Amino acid sequence: MARNTSNKNEPTVLSDGQIRELEDHAIDMRLDEAGEYIRIKEFLKDPFGAFYKYPSYAMFFSGPLALIFLIIGLNLTWGTIRVDDVAIFSVVIFITPPAITYYKKRHHVNKIEEFMPNLLRDLAEMSRAGLTLPAAVNTVSKGEYGEMTGEIRTMNASMSWGVSFENTLENFAARLNTPLISRAVSLITQANRAGGKVSFVLDAAARDASEIKTLERERRGNMAVYVVICYMAFFVFIFVILMLSSKFVPVMAEAGQAASAAGAGNQFIGSFDPGTFTRILFHASVIQGFVSGLVAGQMGEGEVSAGLKHSLILMITAWAAFTLMI
Repeated sequence: MARNTSNKNEPTVLSDGQIRELEDHAIDMRLDEAGEYIRIKEFLKDPFGAFYKYPSYAMFFSGPLALIFLIIGLNLTWGTIRVDDVAIFSVVIFITPPAITYYKKRHHVNKIEEFMPNLLRDLAEMSRAGLTLPAAVNTVSKGEYGEMTGEIRTMNASMSWGVSFENTLENFAARLNTPLISRAVSLITQANRAGGKVSFVLDAAARDASEIKTLERERRGNMAVYVVICYMAFFVFIFVILMLSSKFVPVMAEAGQAASAAGAGNQFIGSFDPGTFTRILFHASVIQGFVSGLVAGQMGEGEVSAGLKHSLILMITAWAAFTLMI
């Protein structure tokens, strides 16, 4: 009786669908591996561009630099009043780079958003003329849209390399990461998937973006008053503190000396230390400047990070006022 045997060394034959599935899986794995180090590669390739794209990265460099300055400064000034200056300038070194990068990015994004309604309206016109959305993007990339021109050309180059229209738009939204652009991109991609007259959706997105920018400009104009109020309140606070330090503290010191001479040294007025009291007022002024700056940024631009530049200005103002006038 014959017995059927199978050859274990016989290679397994895969179907075309299984082969494509394995290839797609391998490509996805490679993309995931590359994505883990993409930010590191971007930084090594263009450090200034990486700081501009990810402003918080500046803290990874300003932080160690501020720490080194603090350690060296404490070793040189420990036990003296100059230790306060070391602490203040350590904070200044830490917040200056992120304050600059946050400001530059926000300024650039605002300029890009100003041209977003014009871009959407032009895409709508070309869609009504019969062009597909990728072809419309290719056409508008040859025009001038201010700060947005570079982003449009980047999107056109991405699609020329085979990236889909939807992925290109999603990458564009991820790069800028603002509510207005993310909202517009979401509307466009959904309309592109649904089909039909995309031009109507583009017109609606253009009107929506234009109205949002108008509201933002009105909000900035209205809230600018509160930013000015934050500055005025701080300068009034500094003025009062300086008057206390220059007028009240000396009088209290003289009263303390008189009380000590009269045998009342154990009482508060007799043990009054003008140097310690002035130093406390100095600390209060610097802290007030830092916090007032953050409040001004939140009220004026809706972001605490936008207040770093205000904090930097007010802290240095407080330090200069006490250093030069007391």
